[in-house]
Amino acid sequence: MSNTGSVLPEYTKPPVVEVVFAVVVGPSALSVVDLAKFGIEYLDDDFPIHTEHPPVSVIGSSNPVGSIAPALSLLAGTPPVRLWFQSEDKARLVQLQRDWLACNWQGSPTNVSYPHYSANEEFFFKTWDSYSQFVQSTADTSLAVTMCELTYINHIVPEDLKTKGGELSRVIRLAGKTTEFLPDPEDGQLAFRYRISLEGQDIGWLRVQATQGFRLDDRSPIIQLQLVAQGAPLGSGRDGMLRFFRLAHEWIVNGFAAVTTETAQDLLWERKR
Repeated sequence: MSNTGSVLPEYTKPPVVEVVFAVVVGPSALSVVDLAKFGIEYLDDDFPIHTEHPPVSVIGSSNPVGSIAPALSLLAGTPPVRLWFQSEDKARLVQLQRDWLACNWQGSPTNVSYPHYSANEEFFFKTWDSYSQFVQSTADTSLAVTMCELTYINHIVPEDLKTKGGELSRVIRLAGKTTEFLPDPEDGQLAFRYRISLEGQDIGWLRVQATQGFRLDDRSPIIQLQLVAQGAPLGSGRDGMLRFFRLAHEWIVNGFAAVTTETAQDLLWERKR
């Protein structure tokens, strides 16, 4: 699904293990009790597993040129919380805190096949519509979205390429080879950030991070490739979020093809177009 109508790359065996749709919303008068009530009344039938977690730090600005350095803040009042509402098979997850809503599809460790973008988009907006209705009826106010974020996490097993785990450059174009003095690295990380533009305007950014390491269970090599697109909604209301998410999806899919090698695309994931 593309904003521009262009045909996106497609694979028979995409390595996607998790997709996250998330939005930052303006401060609301809802309490954690209200958030829990929403989960029980609107989500409980499909998401019966409830847990509590520390909150995520949200981004307050959509400026793609802004600093990415960590910031410190003092906590005043009751510590915030993040609530999880998870499906029985643990393939779907709704995360909720007062200023943030996220919907995750998780294929690992559930081994559920990737359902493609449209199904995840439908999952998010169904949750969003229910939450918007709840906030309107509970707090007599409308939600204001200040930031959208789409994340794709891929797990790549380099052994499937019949190469050593340290040869990251066989999979990721951004990685280069050193001279013969150094052996292949056992682990490492690459991180890049690219501006997302639309009609000549910068409207967000795409972060690409490749992390090389080993599985915890059998110590076999693995590469995690994470692509995150962030920016403000492209217009007001639901349609503005929809436009950004579809553009973000386009950048992530094309970005994945741009940073991975043709060898990996053909041999590992069987690229179809």
